[in-house]
Amino acid sequence: MTLKTFSKTYIFSKLEILVTTISLFIFSSCCKNCDCPKEPKINYADFFIAHAGGAIDGYIYTNCLEALDLSYSKGCKLFELDLAKTSDGKMVAAHNWKHYKTITNYPGTIDDTPLTEAEFLSLKIYEKYTPLNMEAINLWFKNHPDAILVTDKTNDPQTIYNEFQFRDRVIMELFSWGAIDKAIELGIKPMTSCFLFLEAPDFEQIFEDKKIEYICLGRYLMADYNELFRRLKKKGIKNYVFSLEWPIKGQPAEEYVWNHEMIYYYGMYANDLDLLESLLKGQSMKKRGPITYNNPYGIDFSRMK
Repeated sequence: MTLKTFSKTYIFSKLEILVTTISLFIFSSCCKNCDCPKEPKINYADFFIAHAGGAIDGYIYTNCLEALDLSYSKGCKLFELDLAKTSDGKMVAAHNWKHYKTITNYPGTIDDTPLTEAEFLSLKIYEKYTPLNMEAINLWFKNHPDAILVTDKTNDPQTIYNEFQFRDRVIMELFSWGAIDKAIELGIKPMTSCFLFLEAPDFEQIFEDKKIEYICLGRYLMADYNELFRRLKKKGIKNYVFSLEWPIKGQPAEEYVWNHEMIYYYGMYANDLDLLESLLKGQSMKKRGPITYNNPYGIDFSRMK
């Protein structure tokens, strides 16, 4: 290479570096000062529903105030509460009356006979946690304006419409097509229970006709319906899986589902929200062993949802 050729090559290399540097500077300045398209941020909170308020101190199915507070502190925005009516017609958070009487050490007969609202509020869950009537539920959601209520057990959209103050922040799991139609009429988002839609041979067309966005389904159905679950997810249905009370292959159920089964599900009903907290912080979840939940009264969780 002659000196002349070398000089030209050197000059062109310097010019290329200079042009590249200027281009990068302009692009960087542009992105800081204009609406250039950016990679969307993943909304991890949309994938997790705090099941019955979420676990607290190793207890699940509490539907209590302290569980809501703890789950919210971990970044959760979707909160499932089981709702039941008292004997005097008030809506309260309880999985069912027999379960509520059991976990509050109720001194009377442990059966499914409803309590009055006053009796309900007089008890403590596991002797320390605060029960929730509709007044307390409304107050909590008022104080947490980015939180969404997901109901279970009640099939009465009209009562929720009348009593829950934030109608644009509620999703109702419902158990009949009539109740779903009523919810849509009232402007409440319905979530179709798997116990309902799997009985309808044309349910995918029903989802499309009614513009249903949400369904929930039990993980125990996966062996028979995994391709259906995958197809529904691809269609844009937000399908949330429940029945995650037991470890799966030595891991907390939420972590196993997140790592191995999210091709089938949009999200999950989570008891343990530590995974969500780690995702929101951008941290890798440390490998953990199975979680065993406290069960001092020997409740059969396999018969609950």
